[in-house]
Amino acid sequence: MNTTTSWSQAHDRVLEGFSAGWRRPHPHAWDDVLAEDVVFTQPLLRPGTGPAHWHEEARRLLAFAPDLTGEVLSWAARDDVMFIDLRLTATVGGAPVTVRTVDRLRVTPSGRIVRRDASFDWWPVARAVLLRPSAWWRWWRSGVGPLIGRRPLLGGSP
Repeated sequence: MNTTTSWSQAHDRVLEGFSAGWRRPHPHAWDDVLAEDVVFTQPLLRPGTGPAHWHEEARRLLAFAPDLTGEVLSWAARDDVMFIDLRLTATVGGAPVTVRTVDRLRVTPSGRIVRRDASFDWWPVARAVLLRPSAWWRWWRSGVGPLIGRRPLLGGSP
């Protein structure tokens, strides 16, 4: 098989799995495209390794923003690197919040994500939480965001 064709198929597989996961997110929504040793770094969530880590962080994220969805706006790829421009929307404290993120993914030729580095301005989320007292309890209970030391109090790892 020609290398261009295999990378193209890998990119298509990752893009479809990534997009489908964000259209209807739940902790296991991305399992088909995550490698066993996948590494995650992203604002507001703990960095870590492996699908189990992502399941926990996604659970926290969705506890904070149960109606969270994402839409892929554009993407680019070359060999084992993909960039995905994603618009995330959710309700925080009764009002909509939209954040754009660019995810840099390292992928395998078989279409598995081995690293996800998300980059976005987290200030709109922090501002929404700060200005909407109705969001405070959900944010606190979820374990999302700073004050990572509260996680052991909530029954999770720091």
